[in-house]
Amino acid sequence: MLDGKIAIVTGGSSGIGAATATLFAKNGATVIVTSEQPRDAIQPVVDRIVSAGGKAQAATCDIMDRDAIAALVAGVERDHGRLDTLIQSAGVCFWGPIEEMPARKIDLMFGVNTIGPISMIQAALPAMRRSGGGAIVNISSGAAMLGVNEFAVYAATKAAIAHFTRTLAPELRRSNIRCNSIGPGSVRTPMLGFESDELTPEQQEGMVRREARSISPYGNAMMEPDDIAQVALFLCSDAARALQGSFVLADQGISSAMLPPAS
Repeated sequence: MLDGKIAIVTGGSSGIGAATATLFAKNGATVIVTSEQPRDAIQPVVDRIVSAGGKAQAATCDIMDRDAIAALVAGVERDHGRLDTLIQSAGVCFWGPIEEMPARKIDLMFGVNTIGPISMIQAALPAMRRSGGGAIVNISSGAAMLGVNEFAVYAATKAAIAHFTRTLAPELRRSNIRCNSIGPGSVRTPMLGFESDELTPEQQEGMVRREARSISPYGNAMMEPDDIAQVALFLCSDAARALQGSFVLADQGISSAMLPPAS
């Protein structure tokens, strides 16, 4: 499906990014797995891909560092001769009452979730045009379209990148580059709190309740990262050529009022 394609996946050391990198490599792409984490944190994902017969390499890149982004894209084009696909999965999420939200967390969320992806696209577009086109997928959030208590800032950052994607699409139409976004719901990832030791007792209790209450016809309350990776794979395939500037809501029906039963 992606044979011969060169793909950059941001936020690739865990969660949706790691699942997407793995799935894309399985489908023939050479994947540059990036994260702001040290290379040692990225390499296990690359090793799993290579051991399964795929092609991948690790690259540390802070998505808020424009010089680092430019160097990353230049290196990919130098080493592989092209850039076809960009999956932007890097993200951070903090929640709580707005009056208690530290400024540093607000700045970080906008930096990583909104400004960083825009900067990455600015750097990637010339290389993608030289390659004859390609596909960009920005991971937004279902929270961008649905009011979620104590997630106001995070939701704003994700709504911004979703609308940026929609508005950017017409600019790219003559370059054979399709740009779409995905709005995941609750996915079992470290960003949402799994594997985190920073949650308050109340937040931990909320996560347990959410896990115990199914909102899906499939009978599981949380999605897995691969569920979103599969959507990204479709959006980057030729089968999705009709989708340009789209926001694909993949939230298990939460926004359609498929709410959990009362506990």
